[in-house]
Amino acid sequence: MRVAIVDDLADDRDKLQKDVSRWMEENLDPPVTAPVLFDCGEALLDNMKRTSKADSQCFDVIFLDIYMGGGMNGMDTARHIREIDQDCCLVFTTQSPEFAVESYEVNSSWYLIKPHTYEKLSLALSRCHASLAESRESITVRGESGDERLYLHDVSWTEYMNRHVIVHMKDGSSRPLSMRQGDLAELLLKYPCFCDCMKGMLVNFEAVDQLQKDQFLMKNGQCLPISRLKYQAVREQYLNYSFAKVREETV
Repeated sequence: MRVAIVDDLADDRDKLQKDVSRWMEENLDPPVTAPVLFDCGEALLDNMKRTSKADSQCFDVIFLDIYMGGGMNGMDTARHIREIDQDCCLVFTTQSPEFAVESYEVNSSWYLIKPHTYEKLSLALSRCHASLAESRESITVRGESGDERLYLHDVSWTEYMNRHVIVHMKDGSSRPLSMRQGDLAELLLKYPCFCDCMKGMLVNFEAVDQLQKDQFLMKNGQCLPISRLKYQAVREQYLNYSFAKVREETV
C-alpha cells in the first residue's frame, strides 16, 4: 500500500506517519513502504504529475489536511488529484467537520478529525484497504491473443458486435474479446454492480450517473438504452445497488 501524507504542520505529519506505519506493520505483509510526506498540496500534485507517466496510480491512499496556510487548501488539492487519479483513497484530516459534506464531491473515503486516535485511523485505513482489494477484483477473459485479466472496476459497459464482445473501459478505451456474450455475462452478472439492461449489452452501475425513464446517463455523458421489458428489473437492481452504497459510505 502506497501512502502519501500532506500536512503543513510538521508535528501532525510526524504523528500521522508514525500511526500509519504502525498500522501497516500490524496489518500488511512485508515489505511495507514508508509513507511519503509532503508539506503542501502543490508538492504532492507535482510528484503525482511526474510519476503518473510511469505509474497510472501514484498512491493508493492520500491523507490530506484541509486547512493549509500559504497555498492551496486540501479541498482544492483533492479536486486536482481527481483529475490525475480517480481511484486512490482520499482521507481528509482537519480540526473541523465543516467540509465533511463537501468531501463527498471528490469521493473521499474518510474524514479524520484532529487530534486523531489510533483507533479512528485504523478504521479509516481498514476501509481503504478493503476498497483497494475490491478495486483489484478481476476475471479471466479470452482476448484476441489469448487469456487475459479484466479488472471489473475498470469496465464501463460491454456490447456484442460482429461475433465479438467489445468492452468499453472507464478511461475511454475499448477491448475486443473473442468470446460469446453469454459466457461474459455469466462471469460479470455474479457481481451486483453489473446488470443486463439490453440484449447484447451489460452495464457497470459504477459508471452510471443517472437512471432515466428509458436509458442510463453515464458519467462520461453517453446514454445507453434500457429494454422496455427489462426496465422494472433493472430499476430495482440499480436502486438496491445505490442504497447499499449509501449505507456502506455512512457506516
